[in-house]
Amino acid sequence: MAMFRTLSGAAVVLSTFALSSCLNTPNFPSTPSIEFKEIKVTRVDDGITTAFDHVVITVNFKDGEGDLGLNESDKTPNSPYAKTLPDGTPNRNYNNYFLVPYFEVSPGRFEPVVFQNADNIYISTYPPLDPPGGKAAPLKGDLTFTTDILVDGSFTPIKSGQTIRFELSIMDRALNESNKVVTSSYLVQ
Repeated sequence: MAMFRTLSGAAVVLSTFALSSCLNTPNFPSTPSIEFKEIKVTRVDDGITTAFDHVVITVNFKDGEGDLGLNESDKTPNSPYAKTLPDGTPNRNYNNYFLVPYFEVSPGRFEPVVFQNADNIYISTYPPLDPPGGKAAPLKGDLTFTTDILVDGSFTPIKSGQTIRFELSIMDRALNESNKVVTSSYLVQ
């Protein structure tokens, strides 16, 4: 099994706010904000391929403009979300979901997992979460991502018996990056 990351679609629960005489539109900041909600981990090990942890992370989010998410069609060569910058280096803005695994190196002390030949393999893109009608509006809800974390393989430094957790952030289309949140930790089986 090759090293991979998976974004099996962002499962999203949205709340949008429109102006009306009965409701006050919330005043969320332009920069998205997130709060960690939960992490669920399932070990997948068929005894034949490299074992991996199927990880599902949910965060609550709020954004003042509701300009969250990207389509692949947004990532044209001349857009701010192009795969590479004009000098040919990777463009961080090509993705909008940033997940960094951390090892526990001593009780309560964590350091980022370092992968050979890769800065961060657990970055990805979530699809547009535009408010209904396509008009800019404050947006809040739950954003759930799924990824597979390889364990005990020759391609990964993550091994059974280690305690890991994740730091994550998201970015909106205006390139405003949210705060960083940290998940609870779990023992890799």
